[in-house]
Amino acid sequence: MTVSSVGQQNSTSDLVLTLQFSNPGSADRQQLISLANALRAAAQDIVPGVSTRARVDAVTPAAAAERRPSSDAPLLIDLPARQVLLHGRPVSLSHTEFEILSHLARRPRVVVSRRRLLELSGTLGDRERPGRSVDVHVSRVRTKLDRFGWLVSTVRGTGYRFDPDPRVRIVSEPAA
Repeated sequence: MTVSSVGQQNSTSDLVLTLQFSNPGSADRQQLISLANALRAAAQDIVPGVSTRARVDAVTPAAAAERRPSSDAPLLIDLPARQVLLHGRPVSLSHTEFEILSHLARRPRVVVSRRRLLELSGTLGDRERPGRSVDVHVSRVRTKLDRFGWLVSTVRGTGYRFDPDPRVRIVSEPAA
């Protein structure tokens, strides 16, 4: 069983419960739904006002193996799970760093302006001139991606671009 949570947005918490069972024959669907509802109720008791969503997946062993990062893809960017794995190890990105990387990765070879990246990260505020905060975040992303940091290119005077590579796997749809 896997339980994951999504960070805070605005002032409300959002908790996503994902239940995955490798042997779908071990429990019928109604039992799994009941378990998910019990977990949601427990979350409401612990964190009043939390918004919860539950998803129940019955995963066959073949499907579970398919979800694992392949050996020919040392960098995995899983957008729905908000996770980046480098050689199978999680890369710790801040919320803003992940937002910048995900926006660029969803649009390979498209130049995105610094101002647009600031708007996405929510750090622009009322400032007329954006400053260098996006540059700092991009620098941190590059450092954390180690030898794949070059995937985020600077387009001088314009912004940034994600340059795809066959050794990088980008998951853009939730696994079914």
